Amino acid sequence: MVSLYGLLRADLLKTRRTPFLLLHLLAPLIAGALFLAYYSYSPWSTTDKVQAYLQVLGCAFPTLTALVCSMTAEQEALAGHFQGLLALPAQRIKVYLSKLQMLLIYSLGAVLLAVILFGLGFREVLGENSLGMAFYWSSAGILFGSNLFLYLFFSFVGLRFGRGPSIGIGIVGSLVAALLLTGLGEGIWPYVPFAWGVRLVSIWTVHASGTQLTLAVSQADSGILVCIIATVVALALSLLWFQRWEGRSADN
Repeated sequence: MVSLYGLLRADLLKTRRTPFLLLHLLAPLIAGALFLAYYSYSPWSTTDKVQAYLQVLGCAFPTLTALVCSMTAEQEALAGHFQGLLALPAQRIKVYLSKLQMLLIYSLGAVLLAVILFGLGFREVLGENSLGMAFYWSSAGILFGSNLFLYLFFSFVGLRFGRGPSIGIGIVGSLVAALLLTGLGEGIWPYVPFAWGVRLVSIWTVHASGTQLTLAVSQADSGILVCIIATVVALALSLLWFQRWEGRSADN
């Protein structure tokens, strides 16, 4: 039987000559550079600058996740109508987990680039270090962990329905995330996966600045609990689904 490590290594090799790696490298670098350039003359406070940047990342996550998951699905569709996934001499669970691990490895790398490099630039170039680098490491962890559900969701949508529906839902998700940052999201956002990342990182930023947010922290606890439960359930359901999946009907 093919090992999970062997499958993962093969999946990583498949992305070497695709825009996949370039997207995960350039997007965070460009985003960080643009915001640092703007913040070099912006009159905002340090907390407002950092919070705005992290909120933009959080709002962009649904669209970017939908894009990369659909790219992975379409690569397999074009390479042989998913036979590279369905006909491998390996357990279906291993095949699915390999694809998921690949996506998460790239995601973690992109999030760390976007957040940590911004934090270093904010401290070394702009001379603003009131929050400290530990804050940025924690922020990267929050953004990554709170969006694991989206990778499970959009992997399913990309494989089952294709690129169009996946990206369309991702764009709507980003708009919903931005909308729920306003007062409309109070009491609702813990139950909306698109809003988990942006809301949790916003609360973390304000908390790290020294502001007491009793109600927000209470909602954050609810959001974290719902996020963990939903992610575990989604993983179990996606594994069960992939074991029975035989490709898109139009491709069979």
